[in-house]
Amino acid sequence: MSGELEVAGAASIGGIATKQKADLKGKPCLNCGAIVEERYCTQCGQLAASFHRPIWSLISETITDTLALDGRLARTMPKLLFRPGALTKAYISGQRARYVPPFRLFLLASLIFYFVLFAIIGNASWVDDLNIRAGQGSGASISISPNDETPEDINGVLLPDGSVNRELIKQAVRDGEAGDLDEETVDIAADAFENPRLLLMGVEKWVPRLSFLLVPSTVLSLTILHFWRRKIYVYDHAIHALHLHTWIYLAGAVAMGAGLYIGGWIGWVFLAVLIFYVWRSLAVVGQTGILMSGWRLFNLLITWVFMAGALAVSSVILGAIAT
Repeated sequence: MSGELEVAGAASIGGIATKQKADLKGKPCLNCGAIVEERYCTQCGQLAASFHRPIWSLISETITDTLALDGRLARTMPKLLFRPGALTKAYISGQRARYVPPFRLFLLASLIFYFVLFAIIGNASWVDDLNIRAGQGSGASISISPNDETPEDINGVLLPDGSVNRELIKQAVRDGEAGDLDEETVDIAADAFENPRLLLMGVEKWVPRLSFLLVPSTVLSLTILHFWRRKIYVYDHAIHALHLHTWIYLAGAVAMGAGLYIGGWIGWVFLAVLIFYVWRSLAVVGQTGILMSGWRLFNLLITWVFMAGALAVSSVILGAIAT
């Protein structure tokens, strides 16, 4: 996962910064093969940089560019964070050179979000607290919390050493008493149950990958919700979707970090701000009133809840298979 994060970070940061070192100057362009005499190739316009440098070097270049007077990131972030829909409106109206490209911004935001999320989860003790305590008699007991005073008896499915009695479950499968389960599924589920941290690593691998499906689902929803607005094109919805998800990632990362110090109630504040932000953004971009924007917001939230649930289930299943 760390390798993927570094590659994603290099790609996203490389697309934002404008002061990268042209370490391939005087050499053949990696894109078209022409000799690059200056910072950019005169044939295809690609920057003469390989980006094969430490990630901290790329980050420092981005910070330098951000602090510059003409830094695109410095102009983009205030509009994105504090003026719902304004950045999308400006970008689709043709003001693109002064702002960070939406997909690059989305990629960087998702990198920050998942870095914070997995850092918090990875350092949490609850994963290691998923312990199994042997019960009395012929059965065993399971507890998912050290404070659980009344563990549930599961009739011998767990062995005294804390492992899963796979043979017992497989025998039930062979006897037709386990529904649609098969023996391979039993092994996958038992591996995930016995190794919760390995399961978590598998989930960490798949969540960022599958989460990219949220963007096209948002584009499709916005297209359907605006199908009678012929002056708003699919391209406009794609830009809007990228900006919405970028805001969610950045605000979510801030909320998670703040929650470590000021309590879990920050989650409810984030949810309330999220609803207002999306509603206001729909009103600005779609140029509609309170009721129509509210109706679109309701339908969009339903789509997100459905897709998030499907994402969570798919990530757990694929993570369990990887375990």
